[in-house]
Amino acid sequence: MDAKKTVLYDEHLRLGGKMSDFAGWIMPLWYTTGQSDEHHATRKAVGLFDICHMGEFEITGPGSYDFVVRMLCNKVYKLKDGRAQYNFMLNDEGGVVDDCIIYRFSEESWMLVVNAGNIEKDFQWLKAHVPENVTLKDVSDQTAKIDVQGPNAPKLLAKLAGQEIIGKLRFFRFAADVDIQGMKVLVSRTGYTGEIGFELYTDAGNAVKLWNLLLDQGREYGILPCGLGARDTLRTEAGLPLHGHELHPERAAVGHPWSFVLDFEHDFIGKDALQKAIDSGDHGYVYGFVLDGRRKAMPGYQVYAGGKEIGTVLSGVISPTLDNKPVGFVLVNRELEPDAPLEFRRNGKQPGLEGRVAETPLVPGTARGKMAEYIQ
Repeated sequence: MDAKKTVLYDEHLRLGGKMSDFAGWIMPLWYTTGQSDEHHATRKAVGLFDICHMGEFEITGPGSYDFVVRMLCNKVYKLKDGRAQYNFMLNDEGGVVDDCIIYRFSEESWMLVVNAGNIEKDFQWLKAHVPENVTLKDVSDQTAKIDVQGPNAPKLLAKLAGQEIIGKLRFFRFAADVDIQGMKVLVSRTGYTGEIGFELYTDAGNAVKLWNLLLDQGREYGILPCGLGARDTLRTEAGLPLHGHELHPERAAVGHPWSFVLDFEHDFIGKDALQKAIDSGDHGYVYGFVLDGRRKAMPGYQVYAGGKEIGTVLSGVISPTLDNKPVGFVLVNRELEPDAPLEFRRNGKQPGLEGRVAETPLVPGTARGKMAEYIQ
């Protein structure tokens, strides 16, 4: 199957984007300034990301509340209108079908945002469980998603959407139907970088105009377009998982830093399997790590403690914020203490790389900061 292109593909080429295949999509890895500059722009100023490859599903109807509560494992039942929530969608064995964000417009109207490589699989999973009084619609092709992240993002969005609207947005809240130069945009105070910022949803026909407007108006705030390379280093530093790496359909979703997503006070698909894994202790553990030296540990490297193999590397990057230290996530077969020494080997060969367990997030972010501190 040929790789897909987002509606912003030509804009990436115009900006000198280094293009590559990601989850079946041709996406920019970085632009002419380079991955490190894009990363630092997001941490210190504002970064602009094409996320149009992600999937969006509309869920409506009188049974939609009960449906989303059953399909997702976080406290969806506590959501109010205008709020969003990070979630796992689990299979019967407690593995992660996908991690996602659910948006509540009303008790009978929701939007679920899923990962690009899982759109068709997720839709079929939901379709297999949807009751007759719920309408499920895939609107991914009609929807553009552009992320604006970093400490100057609030100033930029306040300039375009109005300080009154942006100033009221708290973490994981959203404003629907915001007018930005004639474009109807859903402005969500969410993101996947650890920094304060926004995810913008609009009709795909608006994507090019909105993208270029943000680039033009964001110049005074130090904006840079950012590719998948910076997106990966930013999310890793922020202690955020990537589906297929830290989260997987064949591993029970326990023993990791994201247990806040699991709410055992309500019934959801996979709950019994998770409880069984917790009770038996038959599951792995995911930890962050930091390496000594400059060589990074790649996914698949073996992890050793006390000379014994205990697991594998799930993700590994060079951290621009931490003076180019190699960091990432490991999956191991037992609990480890903070700062526990680890060794990383490629194909079991010695000498290995030395490192230690690191608490996440590896880099403190600004995502939960008070909006007023950023739009003055």
